[in-house]
Amino acid sequence: MSFDYVIVGAGVIGSSTAYYLKKALPDSRILLIDRNHTAGAGNTARSAALYRNFFSSQTNRTLAGSSIGYYLGLGDKIQVDPIGYLWLFSEEQWNLSQKAILQIGQEKYKFDILDRDAITGILRMNYQPKGGFPDVYAGIFCHQCGSLSAMALANHYVSGFKSMGGEVSFNTDIIKFNLTGKNSCYAPWDDVSIDGIIDSKGATYSAGQFIIAAGAWTHDLLAPIGIAAGILPKKRQLFALKIEDPARFTMKSTKIPAIILPAGGVYIKPVLDKNIMIAGCADDLGQPFLMSDPEPETLYFQRAIEPVLNQYFPELKDFTLSLKWAGYYDYHWPDMTPVIESAANLTWVGGTSGSGIMKADAIGRIAAAGLQGHREAILADGSGFTVSRLSLRNRDVEKEELII
Repeated sequence: MSFDYVIVGAGVIGSSTAYYLKKALPDSRILLIDRNHTAGAGNTARSAALYRNFFSSQTNRTLAGSSIGYYLGLGDKIQVDPIGYLWLFSEEQWNLSQKAILQIGQEKYKFDILDRDAITGILRMNYQPKGGFPDVYAGIFCHQCGSLSAMALANHYVSGFKSMGGEVSFNTDIIKFNLTGKNSCYAPWDDVSIDGIIDSKGATYSAGQFIIAAGAWTHDLLAPIGIAAGILPKKRQLFALKIEDPARFTMKSTKIPAIILPAGGVYIKPVLDKNIMIAGCADDLGQPFLMSDPEPETLYFQRAIEPVLNQYFPELKDFTLSLKWAGYYDYHWPDMTPVIESAANLTWVGGTSGSGIMKADAIGRIAAAGLQGHREAILADGSGFTVSRLSLRNRDVEKEELII
């Protein structure tokens, strides 16, 4: 089984990369591999499937903005729902964020600044501080934000990839790399490279170039062969709450945006037409950067998320926990911005830090351009992006200041 390119990982990043690489090189033999039964069935499927273009970093705004423009063109094919984002700040958070917010073009990136009265005109919530939880002082409503189907997006790319002659191998778990240079003990003077990859059934796949787009599994795959990928996994959990009376949550009968609360990184995605609210928490210290227990924990919801919901929505007491699931973000520290880097004939693409869905189209285009040896990629909006900006060696990105 010999190919020109082998891509490991068919989430939104790997599938996008495969699609744009095959589109540019129709005569190349390209294989896309994934351990799951279909595209996007790993951590892509376990995300909140939200997208936003509201970032302090110009790099992140470029990656997300061009990708979102592409997604809006797909519309119902990937179930795009532009519900918007409502990012709530305490007074202290608002003052600390002013520099980052002011450098974002309000007209270009389409967001409104809301005072407390405007917020309480949308939501039935408590805005006073209490018990260590901060106040609600101001908010930003972002119009070019919303939700989509993450699996439908991954399958959109894979369907296009296959229609152009790309090959796919699902239910294939890559566990090992074969390297040249074994006889010299991988001496620095030897030209060490990837000779092939081996799956859990013992099959070997050879290629001229290998691309790892395995998200949270990237570190575990590459560390054993001496590559510091700069990408680490962190567990994230989501909980679906059944709401008996949505009127206790909102002042409006229309769609309510995704909401980022000012305490503990808790965010919610209301699906009020189904009487459901999805809640998660972007926690930090205390959660290890390890592939740990993959199961969601009810105790985590009760102690880390439920107290925040009770603080800001005291009338919303009649909900039941109806569903829970867990996955992993692939973090790149310290700038929380994606990585595209190479060593020998291997390239890794990841470090999306929880924003892979909203940047997947741009990342796929940039990775495909780099694999062809191009200095610049052309994004969906026609803008150019220098490929090396996302590398580790020649990195040229800004640290993201607006972090959930």
